Amino acid sequence: MVRAPAPPARPSLPSALLRLGLALALLACLAAPGAAEQKAPQRNAYRFGVITLNHPVVIYQQYQPFLDFLAERQPWRFELVLEHRYAAIVSRLEAGTLDIALLGGRTFLQARERAPLVPLCAVLGMDGTPTTRSLLIVREDRADIRGVADLAGKSFAFGSPDSTASYLAPLDHLMRRGIEPADFSRWANLPTHDAVARAVLRGEYDAGAVAEPMAVRYLGAGLRVLEATPPFPGFIIVARDDVPPAVRDSLRDVLLAVDLHDPEVAARAAGWNEVLRHGFGPVDTAVYETFRRMEQRVGLDGSGPQAPEATP
Repeated sequence: MVRAPAPPARPSLPSALLRLGLALALLACLAAPGAAEQKAPQRNAYRFGVITLNHPVVIYQQYQPFLDFLAERQPWRFELVLEHRYAAIVSRLEAGTLDIALLGGRTFLQARERAPLVPLCAVLGMDGTPTTRSLLIVREDRADIRGVADLAGKSFAFGSPDSTASYLAPLDHLMRRGIEPADFSRWANLPTHDAVARAVLRGEYDAGAVAEPMAVRYLGAGLRVLEATPPFPGFIIVARDDVPPAVRDSLRDVLLAVDLHDPEVAARAAGWNEVLRHGFGPVDTAVYETFRRMEQRVGLDGSGPQAPEATP
């Protein structure tokens, strides 16, 4: 009896799946040579981080219209991310959970040591230059405080310990004018510029330091300027370097094209946060090294003064 030849053995299911996977991988490589060298794909929306210099609700109301303005003028959207602490912004940039951020000068120096950043533009100050100032403020009715020398023996409120304009710059200015932290009866770091201004208004502190843009709303409403610091480099907008170049370039172009002489643009900018209302310009990152020298002068390079009632 002649037997029919046995059918060939079928491959096991795992073996078949393995071969199928290898075949698909080979086809993918052939279809997209050099795929490993391609950069991360563009997304529709990118995360834009901002520190809450004022109350978070106010910050949202002032920054979301700004991001909407940007979205109208180029193909991508930007999602607002608010953080209470400067250190959190830096950590997010390092971790890649933020794509773009508005940073003060000292925070920019800290962030670029920990994350690969591309500077996009400088934020212009009230005088139209890429600088700002800190203001030392007192209540209008404090006739006993007429100059910096009168602050000796008084209480003083700074902003966040990581703040450039409400801590580092005014501390440097005071110390260069002969007032050391030990000369105050007491001093503290408060969370925001608004917190400093309101604490001085309420009489909880005799004087305080805030950035000039944030102080404007309080001047003539119970507070006056005791003295202003010299100008120093202001805010800067940066992006992580893994944000696609097309997105970075498009955003930079829109920011640099903001024309506040255009009545429509000026009307919209009036609703933005005070920091953003004066336009944007090219950035020279070398100027931010001035904050390293400030840190060294006041001892904030690791050995600086710590407020006994400092607020995290």
